[in-house]
Amino acid sequence: MKMEERLAYTEALLDDSCRTVNALQDAVAALQDQIRILAVRQGEISAVRDLRDETPPPHY
Repeated sequence: MKMEERLAYTEALLDDSCRTVNALQDAVAALQDQIRILAVRQGEISAVRDLRDETPPPHY
């Protein structure tokens, strides 16, 4: 009886761990997508204007 309880607890713990890992994998994938989008936007911004062409701020 005690072994069955331990086995049930272990299976529940394993299922919970698998759900947690899957959720973390989804979160990492979403963050990677956001990083790609930000990198593309950063490239677009850099392509639009060159900082060397900017006039310095008035305090210079």
